[in-house]
Order: sequence, then C-alpha cells, then structure tokens
Amino acid sequence: MLLSFRVANHGSLREPQELNLVPVYEDERPALTVAAIYGANASGKSTVLDAYRFFQWVVEESQARWLPGAPIERRPFLLDHGSRNQPSTYAADVLIDGIRHVYGFAVSDTEVEEEWLYVYPKGRKRILFERRGMDVTFGNSLTGERAAAERVMRPNSLYLSAAAQTAHEQLGAVWAELKGMQVVDDSTRHALTNVGAVLAGLYESFERRGLARGDKILAAADLGVHGVRRGAEDDQMVRRLAANTELDQAPADFKAAASRSLHFVHRVGNEEFLLPAEEESAGTKTWMNLVSWGLLALASGEQIWIDEIDVSLHPLLIAKLVKLFQNPELNPLGAQLIFTTHNASLLGTMLGEEVLRRDQIWFVEKSAETGASELFPLSDFKPRKGENFERRYLAGSYGAVPVLPDMALEDVVREYWGTHGKAVSA
Repeated sequence: MLLSFRVANHGSLREPQELNLVPVYEDERPALTVAAIYGANASGKSTVLDAYRFFQWVVEESQARWLPGAPIERRPFLLDHGSRNQPSTYAADVLIDGIRHVYGFAVSDTEVEEEWLYVYPKGRKRILFERRGMDVTFGNSLTGERAAAERVMRPNSLYLSAAAQTAHEQLGAVWAELKGMQVVDDSTRHALTNVGAVLAGLYESFERRGLARGDKILAAADLGVHGVRRGAEDDQMVRRLAANTELDQAPADFKAAASRSLHFVHRVGNEEFLLPAEEESAGTKTWMNLVSWGLLALASGEQIWIDEIDVSLHPLLIAKLVKLFQNPELNPLGAQLIFTTHNASLLGTMLGEEVLRRDQIWFVEKSAETGASELFPLSDFKPRKGENFERRYLAGSYGAVPVLPDMALEDVVREYWGTHGKAVSA
C-alpha cells in the first residue's frame, strides 16, 4: 500500500509537495484506499498524477529499456531560471508485508544524482542502500549479492532497477511493489474510447480471473446495454491479448482484432442489436474502462490513478466506484483509487450517504505570482464531521477554485457587439 508520495521540481510542483495517505481520523487500515484531488483548471492536479507516473516509469524502465547515455526526460519547473538546473526529486513510502519502506531518487537531465532505500522494521530506521552519483553504500539490513547490480547500473539508471534486473530477491520485491499501478488519463482514455482494444483485453482478463461478467458490470450502471459480445473469429487472438500483461505494448493486429471483436448488446422489443465499440456512447465505454481497471486493481491490491474521473460519467457512477474501494469486504487487499476531479457533488452526500471522508479530500492551488502549485488536504482546515464541504469549497473557503473577474467575459462580448453592431436575428 502507498502511504505517501513526495515530489519536488516536477512541472508546476516546484517546492516539495506530499500526498499523504495515512488516515487522519480513525481507520482500521494503515493507509487510505481513496484520495480525491480538487482544483481549478491548470492548477496542477494532473501534474500530481504525472509526477507519480514518471516516478513509476523510471523505476520500471530505467535499467531495462533506457539506452546508455540517453537523457532523462524529466519535467522540471520552467518559470524561474534556477529550477530547470536543479534536480527533480521523488520519494514514496510503501507498506510491503506490513513493513514500511521509504524509497526515493533525485535526477537531473542526464543522471541519477541520489537514490536511497530505507526500511523500518518495528518502527526503527534501517538503511538498505544509499547512492550518490555512481557510488553506492549498503546497510547491514540488505541481504543477497550486490555486485551484479553495481556492474550493470548506469549513470542514467536506478540501482533498484538494476537490482531487479539481476534478480536480487529483497530489492526485487520492492521494485515490484513500486511499479504496481495504472494511470488512466487523456492518452489512455483516448485510446480506449476510440480503439476498444484494451477494453476487450480487460474484459477477458477479469472474466478469466473469475471477477465478474461484463453484462453485470454494464447492468449495474443502468446504461441501457444488456451485454458485451465478441466475434468468434477473433476470439483466440483476443485471448492472447488478454494474457499479455503489457497491454499497451500489444501488437497492432491484436488491437485491431480486439476492436472488431467487442460489441455491445442493445434490445428493442424482442430483437437484439450489436453495436461495435466505436459506435457506443462515450459514457458506456468510460464506465467499462474504469470499472475494468478498478476490478483488476481490487483483485491485485494495486493502485489506480485516474485523471478527471468525471469525464463522461454521472456522479452516482463515480460514487459507486469509490464505494468499491472504501469497502473492506470488497477490497480486502487494500487496493487504492486516487483521482482528480471537478465534481463538487462528491464532496456532499448522495442518497443520504457521505461519498468522501474528510481525510480523503485534497486540493491543488497555483500561485498567480510564481506559477507554482501547492498540494494540501482538507484536514488542514480542521473540518467538522458532517460539514457541508461541497458548499464551502464552491464558496472558496478552501481555495483551489478559479478566481473569475465578475464581468470580464461579459465585457468582451459587449465590446465585440459595440464594435460590430448588434446581432442580426435570423
């Protein structure tokens, strides 16, 4: 489970920022399973997700796929002259087998400047390794052979990634935990909505794991769709796609087959009609996409990060997805859902129930003077239980809302018509 994530000098996150998932109020779990991030457009909400995606990407790919001497494609803060030349820093606290691990690194455009991994058995800090440049020192708590990873590690790759590549058992377990996440944002959402390939693969994957049937998932959302079907001619190819753990790397012919194969069942009277994925509504496909990733996360105990979860989805459907992760019975492995949204209705109650807890709500606000973003929790405001968070947020009590001049847009329209004359009615 992710306990916290810290980042500095990434995009608009210039100063160190922390998303802390340790419960503020009483909780039977050591980490929250849901976190919602609010803020105005261009405030930096998506940058928080992008920073974690970059962190995970470097952990997973730096040793295995980056070329020697290749630049590190980071995104430093660019609105001052100093930050772009300073390292970008990332760190995560995670629970592995009930033990807290703290891992982080600092990178420039060309190399890993620092890297560290600490473990806290019985709450006491133990060093596994620390790195400066190409020099790595080890603590007594690190077991196993170390030299193999040192030999293959490069200036632009992580020691942790090198250790995983050389089958170091202790460090490989940390590496596997840190790369266990999925991000759904504009790039993945666009691919899923228009191609349908990953959608088909996920449908097959969670059926294969015995999680649920696609028709039940669609029926639960009252979308007017009665099932999902696939053409028999492409079934074998789609099964191969579903078995491919790197779905985004699946060959193009697999993706084309999946797109042709997935159809949604509609009924008019006694007749059934099959609509291909590209003809189905955006809301139906969005629900299927998100709930598919959500079910896989629940089955594996991993994280899913969703940017703008409210795109094409009704608030009641979002609340239903949130409730899956909040329910210990349905989420026994502690899977985590972290998302950005503008939907203020989630801050209130729906059907008489609170959707988000006080400590599950975060805000991002960008400074007009510096262009830097700040991430902060609702709990900083000491909110009372039962307080109307929705009304107070929209009223600006917590910040993180757009500051709109009263008549600026109206004045622009008035100026236009003052210049060009009144509109001519048809």
